[in-house]
Amino acid sequence: MLLCGVALASAEEQNKKDWIFYDAFLGLEGGDAYPWGDLEDVIKPALYGQGEFSYHYWENTFGLVQFGYAYFRTHDDFKRFPGVHQFNGRVGLEHQSSWMKPFFVGAGFSCIWTRSDGGDPNDKSPGVLLITNETEFGAFIKLKLPIWKNETYAMGVNLYWEEIWTLPKASNTLWIGFFVQRRLW
Repeated sequence: MLLCGVALASAEEQNKKDWIFYDAFLGLEGGDAYPWGDLEDVIKPALYGQGEFSYHYWENTFGLVQFGYAYFRTHDDFKRFPGVHQFNGRVGLEHQSSWMKPFFVGAGFSCIWTRSDGGDPNDKSPGVLLITNETEFGAFIKLKLPIWKNETYAMGVNLYWEEIWTLPKASNTLWIGFFVQRRLW
């Protein structure tokens, strides 16, 4: 009886898989960023680019780390500065259930660093923190649709809804991009 128990436990152990970092991917993404709400009044939609490292975290769940850049131009009637450089970093998870294939749904946290072009450093009115840098934090939700993939490469579309927790109101941005991904191992 003891030998049967040991044999069953051994068989179960062999069926378990160490999922974390089972495989990993590097990706590049580019697309459009659309400001939403109050941001629409100040900045125009922009192109963005970002890199991504993703890895198997659990059976149908992947971890992701992203770094990107976008340059948002201000509307012509906004004279304080011509545009804003935005660097972003994101960490999160994305999951694919059997009932929603081929889509992945994800969520995570964002860190945004911004700096404006130009501006008067002696100006003390609201909004001029962008002249000397500003860092904000937030969260995002993500929808990923792989369009084509093989053993090594994948291509598809990502859609993000990002909320940055600025005061006094949150800032929202919709990101839509095309990605190319390569398996590392």
